[in-house]
Amino acid sequence: MKKLVLISFLFIATNSFAGELHNFSEIKSAVTTGKSIHIATDFVKCSTSKKEALLSAHVGVFTPNEIQVIDTHIATSFMHFTLNNPSFPDVPVYEFVRYTITDDNNLNLSYQALDARNYAPLTKKASFNCKIDMGVKIYD
Repeated sequence: MKKLVLISFLFIATNSFAGELHNFSEIKSAVTTGKSIHIATDFVKCSTSKKEALLSAHVGVFTPNEIQVIDTHIATSFMHFTLNNPSFPDVPVYEFVRYTITDDNNLNLSYQALDARNYAPLTKKASFNCKIDMGVKIYD
């Protein structure tokens, strides 16, 4: 009986760990079979034309609720309200972020701050390009 209980706990514990997805095909398969994914981005390891954007955020983790799968890419986005954007202290800001995972195993991320009072852009769009398994890790 003790062995049966131990095996049951071992099975439950094994299933509670997130598995790392290493490429577009694995990510697409996970999403299309109903699994949730978690995107962990290390911005310092990504390329960007807007180097000052690296100073305010180093690592971000996002678990999308809605995902669109197309033949050559997977897309998701979110909009986050904050009063704590370091570039705009005490200003109500929406931060809009779009994630696109491409079939060449890249994550393209774009970020834009919007004035929450009228949705006017407060910044130019910042873009990041991250290689899967280098600048970004994806888990299910």
